[in-house]
Amino acid sequence: MHLLRPLVIAFAGLIFAATCVAIEAAELSLSKGDHICLVGNALGERMQHHNWWETLLHQKFPKHELTVRNLCFPGDEPFQRIRSQDFGTPHTHLTHSKATQVLFFFGFNESFAGVDGVVAFKTNMLKLIQETKQQDYSGKGAPRIVLISPIAFENTGDSNLPDGKEHNVRLEQYTHALAEVAKRANVGFVDLFQPTKSLFADSSQRLTLNGAHLNDNGYRALAPLLMAGLFGQSTIELSE
Repeated sequence: MHLLRPLVIAFAGLIFAATCVAIEAAELSLSKGDHICLVGNALGERMQHHNWWETLLHQKFPKHELTVRNLCFPGDEPFQRIRSQDFGTPHTHLTHSKATQVLFFFGFNESFAGVDGVVAFKTNMLKLIQETKQQDYSGKGAPRIVLISPIAFENTGDSNLPDGKEHNVRLEQYTHALAEVAKRANVGFVDLFQPTKSLFADSSQRLTLNGAHLNDNGYRALAPLLMAGLFGQSTIELSE
């Protein structure tokens, strides 16, 4: 992809540093023809408009003939998904998409409940995983599941916006909760909180719209971090 390299080169040093520091093991293995579905909140939903991650995904697996479906909606929680009448259940849409891999983006909205909401969040996530494991959306068996943590809150320096200190305390708690759930349920987990916290601290450019939601530069920087968490990359490979 000839356009990718010039678009990301300004961020290369920053992204390399964040990737190498924050990510450890691979959490996802793909087979040819896999259907990857993103399910969850605005962090995932906005990736269809700033689609740097999917660009890197297809670049890394050019012969896998992957299908990606973004089923995220802003405000979605594990069992709170507001839709129009007769929209269809989450399982209906995952079946329609023939999901073999499901990436769950949860934890930001729920974090506003604070420490008192952690137990309920973990209970709901475990229930969601158990329900999903019982499904066969693709005709090939239960889907592989990976939990994706919230990102950190950026201190933008804008006096009209929060500095993120209180937000990050809560977001870290819910990131830890997701890690515990993933271990207990034997599913994958990617921590985006710690690498984005470092990313924001080291960046000379603003990477969010409001501290909470990434701008295009933020999604461009996030893409290799998510790739590294899912597939264990320690470097970013850009095609000429």
